[in-house]
Amino acid sequence: MNPSYLITTPSVAIMSFSVAEETFTCIRSPPFWVPGAPPASWLASSGEQLMEMDEQLCLVRNRIPHGSNTLEIWKLLDYSSGDWLLNHRINLSGHLARDLRQSQILRVIGSFRSYRSTRKKIIITTSMHKIFNKYQKMVHTYDPRSEALETILSITETHSIPQYACPSSRFGFIQETLAPVHRTDEALSSDLAKVTREILLRLPAKSAILSKFVCKQWFRLIESENFIRSYFQHKNMDKRPKVMLVVKSTGQLGFSFTPLNKCLQEAPSHSTLLDTKVVCSKPCHGLNLVSTETKDYLCNPCTGFHRVYCNLGPNLHLPSRMHKAEEHAFTVGNKNVGLTFSPSTRQHVIVEIFYHRKDFKSRQYDMTCALYWCNSWSAAQQISVPPLPVNDMPPAYVEGVLYWMSEPRLGQCCEWTIVSFNLAKRTFDVVPCPSWFARWNSRNRCRAFVVELEGVLCAVLADPVADKLDVWKLEHGQWGRAYTINLEACPGYSLKTSVVMPLAVDPDHGRILLNTGRKIGLYDPVEQTILNLHSLDQVQVASSPHLEMPSTLSRNSLTCSKEESAAEMNRMDSEIIPFVPMLYEESLACYSSVRKAKMLWLACMSAAGMDYGR
Repeated sequence: MNPSYLITTPSVAIMSFSVAEETFTCIRSPPFWVPGAPPASWLASSGEQLMEMDEQLCLVRNRIPHGSNTLEIWKLLDYSSGDWLLNHRINLSGHLARDLRQSQILRVIGSFRSYRSTRKKIIITTSMHKIFNKYQKMVHTYDPRSEALETILSITETHSIPQYACPSSRFGFIQETLAPVHRTDEALSSDLAKVTREILLRLPAKSAILSKFVCKQWFRLIESENFIRSYFQHKNMDKRPKVMLVVKSTGQLGFSFTPLNKCLQEAPSHSTLLDTKVVCSKPCHGLNLVSTETKDYLCNPCTGFHRVYCNLGPNLHLPSRMHKAEEHAFTVGNKNVGLTFSPSTRQHVIVEIFYHRKDFKSRQYDMTCALYWCNSWSAAQQISVPPLPVNDMPPAYVEGVLYWMSEPRLGQCCEWTIVSFNLAKRTFDVVPCPSWFARWNSRNRCRAFVVELEGVLCAVLADPVADKLDVWKLEHGQWGRAYTINLEACPGYSLKTSVVMPLAVDPDHGRILLNTGRKIGLYDPVEQTILNLHSLDQVQVASSPHLEMPSTLSRNSLTCSKEESAAEMNRMDSEIIPFVPMLYEESLACYSSVRKAKMLWLACMSAAGMDYGR
């Protein structure tokens, strides 16, 4: 501690940190340390330094500022008792010690023994201002037996004039050795490394990321593809749906992610309400895509990683926004965006379909499609457009393929058809819908879309007249009915006023997680009731052990009052939803900022006046 920074001298002079026990302890102060005394000046206190000599902790006390012309080297005899011994007192009053007395910086850096002699010599370094920007750096040896001082090195360096102090001597010891800088790979297979790996696998994602900076071995372990894959499998082995809420933030993104449990325990504040329309994708290999009308954000909500993609492809926005009746909780501007993954290159790919024109009266449309490889800084790649127009519902990702439901109100085809995009082949194709899906006509109020449930492609037909969702799943090339979700008893989830999307299926009890954008709840196919988990319109919420909800909340099924207006509870309009539910997977997935680092490096080189054009 430097006592000149304190009002009085502290009771403890030295603190130690145990790497093995990861704890701080205090070491008993040397005899000359007087607790509670007025602090010495900065110049006087600067002469006290810690060093290692003969594998023991030593403290060097410079008495020159006090008029004593001596250096004292105290040795700590025992860490537990804190006993100190004055090991050396170096007299600097002679003529040969004049350079040491006049130097602004004086440091004892250690001792050595020559291969020719076993006698120990102490190394002292100095730095002294000579004239203008010239500084003399010197290395001296001191023989404790003969008390002889000898200058073994003297150099003059040029420095810009410092504002506060003389430049340090910059001398130090090196030891020739064949020991590697870091542990070999064999160390990673040791029993201790295996235990460390198991502990790191159980840490929260943010804590695991921070653990990379503990040491090089941990950094290499956590950065390895094998560990990232194992972490993902360990954290998501139960396959239970995990829910976060996207809320407003004052940070760079304008939004942040909050666990649903935390939102239920804390009263919402105006500062956390979103002020822009946000649509979230389901997790795809550990990452989510959060889209606004003009930007797309590739995010890992568990670690805070994000990457922003602005204006993918050309400016393909319609001159005016779509009609208000066409907007709901899952639309964002005039684009339909999906997130897919390439197993061969191990990177995510954003697929965006932009509409130039969309006229339901004439059935005419114009659209383009662009790809963006998330591990590349190259521009968006334009590809051929889908064979059919797609509707405004988000796509579903299943095993490297994105699926959209077609828009039967545009083009020549009036039938619902699924449009697929295979990333490996970079081609679009069509998949017939279940034969039970009726042909669309102007009097048909049904809405069709696709979702992914339990890793399988599902086609959903929403019938607002019957107020039910028919869910069909495609397995082994055949369509089969998976679920029928009856919503007549729950106006809060009524298809007459809302678009209701099945998000996931609870693997333990078969409950289906439903999302309207304003509400999220678990539907029980047997009881045909909904356990409301979060609502923007109701104060009461229920807990669910399947989503790790707080146990202090009641678990009452959603009650539907006749006095409540369904239109008021769930407005299918363009209003901004202050909280947006989002499924996520706990992972360490991210992409490095190579481009940014390269730009910073070039900027530094340019600032240094280096020219690469010659």
